[in-house]
Amino acid sequence: MNLETVCEEVSKKIIPSTEDRMKVERLSQELIKRVRDEAANLNITVNPVLVGSIAKDTWIKTNPDIDIFMVFPRTYTYKEIGELGLKIARKVTGGKGKEKYAEHPYLRAEIEEFQVDFVPSFEISDATELVSSVDRTPLHTAYVKKNLNESLKREVRLLKQFLMGINAYGAEIRIGGFSGYLCEILMMHYSSFPRLLEECIKWEPQHIIDIENHYTNIKEIKKIFSEPLVVIDPVDPKRNVSAALTKQKIGEFKAASKAFLEEPREIFFFPNKIKPFSPEELQNLHGKKGTDTLFLTFETPKIPPDTLWGQIYKSLDALKSFLESKDFKIINKDAWSGEEKTILILELESITIPKTYKHLGPPPGSIGQPPFLKKHTKSDRTVSGPRIENGKWVVELLRQHTRADKLLDHEIRNKIKTLGLGKYIAEKISQKFEILLNTEISNIYLQNPDFAEFLTKYYLGKPNWLLS
Repeated sequence: MNLETVCEEVSKKIIPSTEDRMKVERLSQELIKRVRDEAANLNITVNPVLVGSIAKDTWIKTNPDIDIFMVFPRTYTYKEIGELGLKIARKVTGGKGKEKYAEHPYLRAEIEEFQVDFVPSFEISDATELVSSVDRTPLHTAYVKKNLNESLKREVRLLKQFLMGINAYGAEIRIGGFSGYLCEILMMHYSSFPRLLEECIKWEPQHIIDIENHYTNIKEIKKIFSEPLVVIDPVDPKRNVSAALTKQKIGEFKAASKAFLEEPREIFFFPNKIKPFSPEELQNLHGKKGTDTLFLTFETPKIPPDTLWGQIYKSLDALKSFLESKDFKIINKDAWSGEEKTILILELESITIPKTYKHLGPPPGSIGQPPFLKKHTKSDRTVSGPRIENGKWVVELLRQHTRADKLLDHEIRNKIKTLGLGKYIAEKISQKFEILLNTEISNIYLQNPDFAEFLTKYYLGKPNWLLS
């Protein structure tokens, strides 16, 4: 199929029908009325508004999340709107739903098969009055409704579904991808989905998009923003809409864009479901790769998702740096987290390293020679040397640990504070942890389908569109 045919076929699957729209509109308005009524009963001044992709009519048929903002006048305090917002939302939902936390606590509930978020914010007329970042959202919604024409709504939906298909949609830290608002701004700028794909391939580091021309000097923008893509927020020139977008996701987007333009296929939008490896296949893969994979498992901290994933990535980097400082070679790393368990994954060239290693000392005759010789000449750890090689004293020493799993276990039990892990991750690991090697992960793998799918994708090591 050619590109336009593929886009037409995808559009049929993602554009909401009249019935879909009526159902969402009915429930949204009903919930807004209930928020208004409950607030009145509680003598609370608040203006409930529908925001997000449904309000902007850029939502995907299969992903109709409803976002209702409870907009409070600034006569209330920061703390009050969080408490009062939850109080109203619990009344509206009959006590159902889970309390979440962004800048304020908010309530998420499942209502008539829809995920509904009730979020408190302050009423502002422009970004200079900003109290918290969520306050911009009604301004974003108003801007998009005013500036995004009907023909571009299809293009936004195509872009969103494309990004979902390549796992690059979502600005949360776990993903580091494109937000819905960023998709809308990009479509306003590039006018069509295919043109965006063609142009993104040419993006250089710190590519700049400023559709409202807030700035006249590119050098000024580059002084203010350092991210790989800079998209100036139309309603707040001090903000980069793409600040959360990582180099990794930009690279994945460019690669997928080029491949799709060369061979348009629906798999870029709707990737095939991955069938997890059987335990036998997993074991055979380990044998074929010849690497060793460490799995550090612990209880998931009960903290907001962005905080959790920030700590997970920090901890992964710290563990990688620590093991590499001890001469273990890390070839890949990743993490999976569920409600109960989190697993940090470190894949090594080998779980073991030689018993001895070469340690370089000072130049012969230098001020450092006496202490070096005193330390190493009669040390129990010295296997060979000290001797002079290429203008340096050299000694071969015995390692205390030659296995990464044993070393990591020792450090966690005795020196966890020196590893540089995230605070909440370190707390959970210090309470209880387990280090598993290779197929020792099989029990968790068999008991958790989500983790099994994740680990299969990890080992396959390919983008979704290359898995067909």
